[in-house]
Amino acid sequence: MMVINKKSLTDQVYTMLKEKILSRDVELGEQLNTREIAEEHGISLMPVRDALRRLANEDLVENKPRVGFFVKNFSEAEVNDILEVRKMHELYCLENYFNNIDREVIADLKDKFENGHKKYFTSYDLKLHKEIILAADNDYLIDSYLKMINHYTMLFSYLNYKRSETSRQEHIDLIDCILNGEQEKATEILYRHLDRVQIAEDAEIRKRA
Repeated sequence: MMVINKKSLTDQVYTMLKEKILSRDVELGEQLNTREIAEEHGISLMPVRDALRRLANEDLVENKPRVGFFVKNFSEAEVNDILEVRKMHELYCLENYFNNIDREVIADLKDKFENGHKKYFTSYDLKLHKEIILAADNDYLIDSYLKMINHYTMLFSYLNYKRSETSRQEHIDLIDCILNGEQEKATEILYRHLDRVQIAEDAEIRKRA
């Protein structure tokens, strides 16, 4: 049971539920029972409902009138749309804002990919790709990417796509190209990497169909 600090109940319930959703502690399409959540943490229904409405606004939860709140589920077409939009965002930013990427952050990530524990690979991965987007310094672009990447993180957890040594090396090679100013080569590596991820995740989807 999570200890709830009553100073900001809605924020804490929101954070707790979002972490559960993104880490697959609850399944895609699973109903989130407001009364059970409130009773489990010894709080009233109001902060739970408010937190779930916030998650619905982020499109992580679906609010079905007179039925309840459900973790968002995805069709095969939606999965492919998410992967396509991710590719469009990242390639666009790498091609147009290459020189704005924070080299200090990128260099630190290289060390983590080379020497960090593999259980943190996903967090290193997401941070590297996010840094490419942040280089645009465009709030609208960044906001749309962050919404999409939340969905991608949900799918990644659900599909249980296995990170490989090939994937780790691709990230290191991408970082080297960014640090060395090799934009064209970096774009080729990113395109190849995202293509390979899409093929792997398509295979997982078909396996589970």
